[in-house]
Amino acid sequence: MRKSVFHEDWWLDALAPGSWREVTCSRGGRVVGSLRFVTRTEGGMSICEMPQITRFLGPTVTLQSGKTEARMRLAHAVITDLLKQVADFDHVEMTLDTGFSDVAAFLACGYEVRAHPTFMLKCTSPRDELWSGLRDKTKNVIRRARERLAIREVTSAKYFVKYYQANLEGAKSYFDLSRLEAVYAAASERQQCKILAAVDSNNNVHAQVFFVWDHKFVHYFLSSRDRSIAHPGSVSLLLWSGIELAHERGLHFDFDGGIENEARYKFVVAFGGELANRFDVSRSTIRYRLHRQLRRVPQALLRRLSAGAAASDVNDHGVRLNHFPSS
Repeated sequence: MRKSVFHEDWWLDALAPGSWREVTCSRGGRVVGSLRFVTRTEGGMSICEMPQITRFLGPTVTLQSGKTEARMRLAHAVITDLLKQVADFDHVEMTLDTGFSDVAAFLACGYEVRAHPTFMLKCTSPRDELWSGLRDKTKNVIRRARERLAIREVTSAKYFVKYYQANLEGAKSYFDLSRLEAVYAAASERQQCKILAAVDSNNNVHAQVFFVWDHKFVHYFLSSRDRSIAHPGSVSLLLWSGIELAHERGLHFDFDGGIENEARYKFVVAFGGELANRFDVSRSTIRYRLHRQLRRVPQALLRRLSAGAAASDVNDHGVRLNHFPSS
């Protein structure tokens, strides 16, 4: 129920300028709970959700010390109050932080709850202990990558965006890339982000990773690699650099979920983190569920018809985006 980097005004302003909202709950003249979100319409229906590429954003609840029973009862009441304030939306969805383990209020309000696992690594241990916690094969991959690659900081969000877009190889990004520059500018101003690149001796950029952090976690936020040249250990080396970053700040490292995929699970578990659950929670009206079901049919047909044409597309970016930008 903590306030994370994703709850900050500046984060929301960067990703959803002028369009995010907040509902609050007060007790005794003091705000004890809040829920931030963005709204949009789809097919004439109202939707309450998180801004794009925001990893989680559920309610924040501030409780005073006291008996566990009293604190849990108050938290349940505050969350219920917040959910009632968004009850008129046709669809509500959000992801809860790993520290948000009590989902009883959501279940009582008719929400569906699904586990969204991630790995967390406590990085306050000595660096040698963190290194020894890695799988031996992963350590060897990182060692080999170090022989060929150097880690450099990227200070141009525009360059990261172009590199990320080029490596999509014609595919559509799942988020609006134009917002990344604003996110980087806001986070960089507060010294809460860093973009690192793995670069070889010829100045070729094999991969880049965008990290963001708050007072508790360094988040593995975004990554991209050039499949045509990328060293097999380039992303592993960058992830280890992110773990070192968290270690320097006395923070935890969040590998950012996505481990429902078997290959990603095997990749991430090798870094020695512990499993933790975020929760995806959602509630929909019958009208909205019917609308979504009907939309799937033409979309599936369109994907089949466009598959052949997409395979023949040529991706000509016209610039050497796999070269590290000169200062």
